[in-house]
Amino acid sequence: MANRRQHIIELAADVVYRQGFKGTSVENVLEIAGVGKGNFYHYFRSKDELGVAIINEIEKWFSGPPGDEMFAATKSPETRLKDYVAHVAQDRHRDNRGDPLGNLAAELGDVEPFAKPLRRAVSALLDRFEALVSEYALERGAPVDARAVARELAAQIHGLSTLYKVDRDDSGFDRGLERCEDILRDAVLAKTQAQSQTPLTRTE
Repeated sequence: MANRRQHIIELAADVVYRQGFKGTSVENVLEIAGVGKGNFYHYFRSKDELGVAIINEIEKWFSGPPGDEMFAATKSPETRLKDYVAHVAQDRHRDNRGDPLGNLAAELGDVEPFAKPLRRAVSALLDRFEALVSEYALERGAPVDARAVARELAAQIHGLSTLYKVDRDDSGFDRGLERCEDILRDAVLAKTQAQSQTPLTRTE
């Protein structure tokens, strides 16, 4: 039973990714999933409930085992970031309709009942970035605002995915993703330089 529900969520997520949530009907989902209305409404009380389930799956990717593997603590912070950037690049070059989380956030970010689950999903991604930024900065003795840098990284990666969906600029997309390592390094370098230029306070 749980497997059938998961099957519907995964197939529906693909339709929503391609058509948008508002452009996807329950009938679209029934057709692609090969289930009747009775089966659908056995698992989901409404299309909105299915939408929340799709968003929850994205959040679980970031906060659960796939995210644990992608952002494994055994990897260096730089490698974690490179691996995630490579993952996004591969997905977008294979099927460029934007980013699943970014698409849903743009369409439903201020709409209930989706706003709160979307905030959780975004927060799960930012938590991963914040952890690697904090570790990278700690290794270099630079007290950066890790959450702010995490937001900058997320904006760079997922903002580029949105632009790429529109302009189809392969080289611009790839060059923009390469900037992520610079964002991480420059944030820490700026703090390190600021510390070195701070005059010591003399005590009498």
